[in-house]
Amino acid sequence: MEITCLQMDVLISFYLENELSPALREKVEEHLQKCPVCKAKCNIMNSLFTDLKKVLPEDNDAYSTNTHSSRQYVLFKNNLSAYVDNELSQEENIKMKKFTINNKNARRELENAINIRKLMKDSFKKSKMDSKPDFSKKILKHLDSEINNSLSFNPLIKVAFAFIVSVILISAIVIYLLSM
Repeated sequence: MEITCLQMDVLISFYLENELSPALREKVEEHLQKCPVCKAKCNIMNSLFTDLKKVLPEDNDAYSTNTHSSRQYVLFKNNLSAYVDNELSQEENIKMKKFTINNKNARRELENAINIRKLMKDSFKKSKMDSKPDFSKKILKHLDSEINNSLSFNPLIKVAFAFIVSVILISAIVIYLLSM
């Protein structure tokens, strides 16, 4: 059974966290050896996880308070990503701001979400910058092939040229035969 790139998108995070069975892990590693795109994704995810582990606090005691079970806190957690991405309505935004101001844990969660967003953005920029040389090579190859193609004649021009030569040759033969 071969693993597809689509399946790899789901499995990469489990692979990096060592949460796969040995057999599935082996299949993932085989795919990574064969597929440079998935290997690049895996490397990016790995660097992202490493960066996240540096930023996130190691002790989670601060997060084990009763405020987590409150309805307001659950609503805050559910809307946190949309809040960071500025996708909430004005009313929801105000509720989030009030809750964040009044709750120490919510402020910490918001800071972490903002840091994660920044890390993801930086990681994307880094991977984008890393891929630029490859992009340049692609463009140069494409331009090179266009130059090579422009030096050879278009097949339509060849057919037209052959037709004209044929007409001239046939005309010359007809004129020669008529003059006899």
